[in-house]
Amino acid sequence: MNSSLSQAAAWRDVPPFNLYDLTGQEIPFSVDDQMVVVLFLSPECFSCDRELFAAQYLQKNLQFQLIPICVGCDWREVKRILESLNLDLQVYMGLNNLKATWGFWEFPTAFLVDQNMKIIEKWQGKIAVESLEKEIIQNALAQAKPKRKKADGSTSPTACSDGVCY
Repeated sequence: MNSSLSQAAAWRDVPPFNLYDLTGQEIPFSVDDQMVVVLFLSPECFSCDRELFAAQYLQKNLQFQLIPICVGCDWREVKRILESLNLDLQVYMGLNNLKATWGFWEFPTAFLVDQNMKIIEKWQGKIAVESLEKEIIQNALAQAKPKRKKADGSTSPTACSDGVCY
């Protein structure tokens, strides 16, 4: 798929799902202090390899965690992907039910997940670099907002409106 379709994902929760490494061991999905791009691939998808390579390149310039998942793949297909692209990352295996669980039908499809396990963006085909950069920058700014002490000693983020913070 050559076109890039980006759509806000309505801040819905990440659905529960299982990931598997090359040995078939189940790996829990978790989010640390960075935003996560979950990239769904298929072994029959020609443009998926290109998108995975591009996503790894983007990851080196932007601060996000990349979790590529090959849906319906076995370990041989994942190994072929890693070797053919000379990638320096883990590609996970996922079951076919991930398409229905996450709500997509085409490959490649990527989702941007924040630190609260909320899906905030979805891309079908190609990741919209400008959209990804914008979301990561906004997230970094939100994380870096100064905290203001309340009368009771607790802290809260400084409120901002139209560029004015108080």
